[in-house]
This record gives sequence, structure tokens and C-alpha cells, in this order.
Amino acid sequence: MTLSQAVYIAAVAFYLAFFILFARFFFWKWYADSLYWKRKPQLTIPALMAMAARRGLDLPFFSVMVPARNEAEVIGKTIDHMSRMNYPADRYEIIVVTDEKETMARAAEKDSVVEAAADCVRGAGGRLKPQSRMVLIGLITRLSFKEFHRSEWLTEEVLSSKPLADLPPARQQALVSELANEIVTGWGRPPTDAMELIVRREIPGMTDEEAARVYPLCLSLAMPIVATYCALRGDASGRIVDRMIRYAARASHTVTREILRTLTESISGVIVQQVRSLRTRNRLIPLLAELHDVCLPTTQDIVEAKIREFKANGCLPTLKHVTVPYDFDGRFPGNGTGTLVPSTKGRALNYGLSFLDPRSEMCGFYDAESRPDPSVLMYVAYRRLESGDLVKILQGPVFQVRNFYQMGPFCKIASLYQAIAHDWYLPALFRRLPFVGGTNLFLDRELMRRIGGFDHNALTEDLEIGTRAYLECGAWPEYLPYYSTEQTPPSLQAFFRQRLRWGTGHLQVMDKIRNDCRYPEFKKRPLLRQLFVKGQVEWVLYQGATLVPPVVITLWYNGLVDPYILPDWTRWVLNLFSLVYFAFTAYAYYRYMPYLDSLARPKGILRRALVVAELSFLPLAAFFFPVPYSSALILKRFNRHPRTWAKTPRTRE
Repeated sequence: MTLSQAVYIAAVAFYLAFFILFARFFFWKWYADSLYWKRKPQLTIPALMAMAARRGLDLPFFSVMVPARNEAEVIGKTIDHMSRMNYPADRYEIIVVTDEKETMARAAEKDSVVEAAADCVRGAGGRLKPQSRMVLIGLITRLSFKEFHRSEWLTEEVLSSKPLADLPPARQQALVSELANEIVTGWGRPPTDAMELIVRREIPGMTDEEAARVYPLCLSLAMPIVATYCALRGDASGRIVDRMIRYAARASHTVTREILRTLTESISGVIVQQVRSLRTRNRLIPLLAELHDVCLPTTQDIVEAKIREFKANGCLPTLKHVTVPYDFDGRFPGNGTGTLVPSTKGRALNYGLSFLDPRSEMCGFYDAESRPDPSVLMYVAYRRLESGDLVKILQGPVFQVRNFYQMGPFCKIASLYQAIAHDWYLPALFRRLPFVGGTNLFLDRELMRRIGGFDHNALTEDLEIGTRAYLECGAWPEYLPYYSTEQTPPSLQAFFRQRLRWGTGHLQVMDKIRNDCRYPEFKKRPLLRQLFVKGQVEWVLYQGATLVPPVVITLWYNGLVDPYILPDWTRWVLNLFSLVYFAFTAYAYYRYMPYLDSLARPKGILRRALVVAELSFLPLAAFFFPVPYSSALILKRFNRHPRTWAKTPRTRE
């Protein structure tokens, strides 16, 4: 056997070995289905109440905690979802933990944002930052709506059109302002899908016919606002306005260019004069300052508005808003330091733990964009009633696919395989490792008190608390067969940063366990061994596996690989194995389609086919999957690894 033949046989053996590793997915599916998914009990509140009565107990009380900093774009809908859980409203509470530094940052930037917007009106402004642009467009929108109402034709034909008319005036203005901002950002030609998505999310439940009518109406309202903004910015050539009118005329068959041009010019000219009049009457700065807080709400503003809404309803669970002081030291229960302390998720959670209802038995933890299964609290209550406080930790799967249609191709594929892993593999992982994911997680209140809450310095506070709960109290997580949908970072850069933090945090947890002399060696050694296998070993193995195909192709191209040592039919089999990977990825897409944000789904057969076609990036994606983790190993070796916690960016919903 020649060297070139030996190389080919080794490559084939390597390929087959990894195909066998891939085939484990189907065993994990059988294991998860047989032990959990197909054995979920049929639960109802009356049945749970009867079960509790037989034990002389009340239904368990739960606290659902959501840490949220700079999450104004998603927190409102998360709170709404949490309030509709299939559980008595008086038996759980929602605690949203925000950060004082968010309001401090907005206050510190407010003067410069307002001044930049005012400079634009004065004709002295340069390039506007997004915040200043939004505030200025907000002012123009408010003045434009007054002009719209002054015109009887507009009031009758546009603003009274259902379901637009059903929105409160403030939300009408916010919707049109957002559309105008999108047009300006797109230089007059924003993506139609993105624009329609804004309308559908602001007015949920519309039929396709209603959306086809409402969208061009909203667009026609936004156009004079864009024209006014461009006039104030000094766009004398009117290029953005011309593009906008051509774009709008194509977007709707019911709104002609002539009507659009007339509407734009008649309203815009009036609003420009009104804006400049505000400056001469010294009313410009106060109005911009007022609109700054309206156009750029903080997470705190959204939560407080929801609290008022909850109180007016009276039939919803208790909603608490807890704000972490800027100087909180991060420990549980912790103290103030008098100096600025870096924000981390663990720090926020530790502060929130001091505000649990005294009746609370377990605390559920969810991210700011989480949408848990509405029946999850019933199952947690069932397990507590069935097993008492023996159930200390429950960890459910997280399907990070909801913003699938707004991701790049690589992130699409990564999100599907992450969902498969949580759906099928997590139950098997719990046999060897006390893995805790940090969201869709329930922890016993007394357990958290005993172990001192979260490590506020940990980059992966979830894995850290899972291992520490085992080392200190012998607590082991139980699989929770109820999903929670969330987001995956939509860009490759954000995805890499998130996974790099996860990989670095994994290594950090291992170092902490290794150096802590309080824990017995008979517990530490097996745990460190499993962490090493699931960490460094697998990262290096999978990263190395991704390098084999390009190396073999390069060698073959240079005549250093002889594939004819094996029969022709073996190459056909190997190609068939490759098709299995693509077929499995397509299967995963259709499996998790119900959990995707359907409002963002592309329209038309061709666009939907392109989404499926993006899954063909699988070979490149497979190469990049381990890169953040192998990078964590390399950066740790050279002491250049991340040391600070960074939040995950969200997609607006």
C-alpha cells in the first residue's frame, strides 16, 4: 500500500467515525422521547389543586425572574407572555430586574442627543447619530399628526381606517415614526419586508387583506415626515424623497405617485416652517428634551408602563420592578460600595433574589426575550407536589430559533443544531454533568440561599451555579420537558462573541473548581474529567475534524491521495452520507418551524426557497461551529481571553 492510498483510507475511516458520532443524535432522540417528551402527564389546574389538597398543601408559589438591561425593544412582549401562563395568577409573580446604569447612561447622553438634533434644525449639524435622528423624527411626527388631523381628508381617509384607528394616538405616532426612521436609514429604499414587519408587529392579528390596506396608509403618513427631515438636513437635491416616492409607488397599487407627491409637498412645507418657528420661540429644546424620553425609552420605562397596565387589569400576576443600584457589589444578599460596579447577569440576579415573595418555593429564570411554554409552571408544580423539595433544579430546553428569518445563513444553521442539542441531547448530558443553562431554569429557593446565589464574576454564571450546587449540596439538575423559545445572535460577529464567552466561562469554571480546596476530591475529579471531555477534548476534536476535508482535497489536487484503493461503490456511499447531513439540517428546519417568528417569514415561494437554500452553507458552518471554543483555548493560553461579561444583542420584536 502506498502512502497516498494509506492517506485516503485514513481519511475515509475518520469520516466514517464522525458519521457514527453524528448518528448518536437518533439514539439521543429515542432516549429523550421515551423518558421525557412522551411521558409528560396531562396536567390541569383542578387536578393539581386536588393533588395539593390530598397532601394538605396549597399550590406551589413561584417567582419568575427576568434580568433585563438595555432590553426596551423586547421586554414588553416578554412580560405580556409571562402574564399569560397556564397557572393561577395569584400563585406566581414576575420580577424584572433592571440596572440603574441604563438610566444613568441615558441621562448622561440626553443633552448631547438633544443638542445635536437642535443643531440640525439650526442648519449647523453634521452627521446625526441614530438617537438624535430618532428624536428629531419624533418631533416632526408629532407636528405632522397635528397637521394630519387638521385636514379633514386625511382624518377621514387615513387616520380613521381600521385597524390603524384602533391604535391609541401615541402608538399611531410611534408606528409612523419608526417607518420614517427606517426609510431614512435605507436612504429612501428600505426593505419592504422589514417595513411590513414593523406594521404587523405593532398591529398584531391583522389579516393579509387588512395588512395590504394599512401598510400603504402608514407609508403615506411617513413620507411627509421623511421629506421634512430631509429638508431640515439640507437635502436640496431631494434624492432620498425621489427614491422614497418611487419605492412607495411600487409598494402599493392603490397609492399613485401623484397623490404621494402632492401629499408630501403640501404637508412637508408646513411642518418645516413649524419646526423652525419652534426655534425662534425658544420652544425647540424643551420639546426635543420631552420627546427624547418618549422616543428612546429605557427598559425601566417599559416595565413601569406594564406595571400600570397590570394594576388597571386586576386579573394578572404581580409584576415587580427591581433596579440594581450602580454600586451594588454583586454578592447575595450584598451591599453598596459607593463606587461603580460592572454589570453582569449574576450580579443582577443576586440583587433580585432579595425581593422574592416569602411564599415562593422555586425561582424560574428567563432571559429578556424568552417565550416559555405556557404550561411550564404546571409541570414544575406537579414535580414539587409529587416529589417535594427533592426536586432542587429543573432545566428545560431552549430553542434559540425565534428570529431565524432575520439571521445570516451561518447563524440559521447554528440555531437549528443548538435546538436539536437541547431537545434531544440535554437529557443524556444530565447523566454525566450538572449542566445548567441559565434560562428556562428553576432553582429551589432554599438551595440558592445555602450556596450563596450566583457568582457575579463568572462569565457563565449558569454553568458555575450548576456545578457549585452539586459540589456543595449534592443537587443535580432534572430535565424539564417544556421548551422556551429565544433568539440567536443574528450576525456572525455577535454569535462569535457569545460563544467565545461561553467557552471562556467553561474554562473559568474548571479553574475555579480545581483551585477550591473546600470540595472533596471524590466529587471534583469526576466533574473536572467530564468538563474536560465536554470542553477541551470535544472542541479540539471537532475543530480538527473540520480541517480534514480541505486538507484531503488539497492533497488530492496535488496527486498525494489515491482514492482508487477502494471500490467505486464506496465513494457513492460516502457521497450518500454527505446528503444525510443536508437532509438532517432541512429536517431540523421543518421540525422547529412552529417556533419561528412567523411574522418575519419571507413572502413568496422564491424567497422561502432561498431560506432553505441557505442551509446548504452547512459545510462552512460546520467548520465555524467550534472556532469560538478553540479560540477560547488559544486566548486562554496566551492570557488574552475575555474577562468581562457582555450581554447578547437582541433582534427587535
